[in-house]
Amino acid sequence: MKKQMVLLLPLLCSFSFAFEGEISRINKESIREMSGSLPTPKFQESRALQKELTIMIFMNGKNNLADYVLKDINEMEVYGPRQDMNIVVQAGRINYTPSYPGGDYDPYDPYDPYPWGGPGIHPHWPPLPPYLNKNSTETASSSGISSFTGVKRFLITKDDNTNSIGSKELETLAKSDMGDPQELVNFALWAKKNFPAKKYMLMVWNHGDGWKRKNIMPDLVKGISSDDETGNEISTPELGQALSKIGKLDIYASDACLMQMMEVVYELKDSVPVIIGSEETEPGDGWAYDYFLKKLHAMPSLEPQAVAKAAVEAYGEYYAQKGKGVTQSAVKTAKIDELRYKLDLWADAAMKTGDREKLKAALNKSLGFEASGSRDLLDFIKTASQDLQNQTLIAYASDIENFIKNSILIKNIYVTESYKNANGLAIYLPTYSYDNKYDGLKFAQTGIWDDFLKWLYQQN
Repeated sequence: MKKQMVLLLPLLCSFSFAFEGEISRINKESIREMSGSLPTPKFQESRALQKELTIMIFMNGKNNLADYVLKDINEMEVYGPRQDMNIVVQAGRINYTPSYPGGDYDPYDPYDPYPWGGPGIHPHWPPLPPYLNKNSTETASSSGISSFTGVKRFLITKDDNTNSIGSKELETLAKSDMGDPQELVNFALWAKKNFPAKKYMLMVWNHGDGWKRKNIMPDLVKGISSDDETGNEISTPELGQALSKIGKLDIYASDACLMQMMEVVYELKDSVPVIIGSEETEPGDGWAYDYFLKKLHAMPSLEPQAVAKAAVEAYGEYYAQKGKGVTQSAVKTAKIDELRYKLDLWADAAMKTGDREKLKAALNKSLGFEASGSRDLLDFIKTASQDLQNQTLIAYASDIENFIKNSILIKNIYVTESYKNANGLAIYLPTYSYDNKYDGLKFAQTGIWDDFLKWLYQQN
């Protein structure tokens, strides 16, 4: 997810309005359509009365996050759903022998060093849960946490036992590739049929790497929702296609690293009005579901923007207590095409300056995020505009800043001063060269950000 599980490699987590004369172009290449028929749901139950909100969580722990599935389901059960809510989970786990420390470990934090060989005596080293210790034979189950392997669907209920899953098990899937976008579609349509509501929130829980999918090494995380059994993952175009097949959604959230990028939001903009995610990698704990659900229980209504705001605030409160540097934001997609057009104006003016070197220097000065060629959108354009002392760029940057804050952001948080320049939306800004896979994104096919990057690196 997320979740910054590192094998001593820093790559693991490896706006719509009509505007006359809008900069656009014909798609350079079509994105392949997903196929697959929807299987008949095994779970048969009389449909419940329509509730206000159904939260659907696609919890893919078929990788090195397997034991976090157990932890997070137990967090959900601390408060459980409100009476006017459903929480439905498709949870997958495999037998996985972890080779990483606990969720608070951060190998990039000099005050939290953790030797590969095991814990030492530094006061910042957290105690290591036995079932996360690579040298331990003790499993999550033998540690007292109820365990399972395979893929199961649960209806979350309140349960006071944080060592045991007390929620209702609805069905076990004989076979499920959670790296297949059609499986995400199947789950969401099944949940909507069996647990109807006025509003729907869909979350993908797993590793994430922004818009990119990595194929450098088989052990590295690829895209979002990596399934180690099949080697598959869901790319950003596939995620967009999946959401369009699912139909009505009011909120999409990623409990995964690096997903709150302009490119991802643009890909999903026609399918969902509110998107929640992190610009930066997420710590191992990911979302604190007990903090989130506690806030929902205290709310007078479940209006989507209010739910999204509560999710971001809960995430910030949890990590503020731990003193852990994180980012999280919720954005509206209704005017994301307008933001794209404003960025096109800025990028066109930037290329006309001809000053590649100052732009590259500004890129390196702006706030970057871990291992994905991702930087804070607003921090970069403000830094670059000021460094070039170009009044056109400065005016465009000011307009973009006001537009993001007033028309795009619902809520943005950061924890620790190292993320004070995280403004809620990242964008692709590679340090060394342009990745041609970027051409396959709707954002690149519609706007000129890709042309700006190719010009910056003098690529044709």
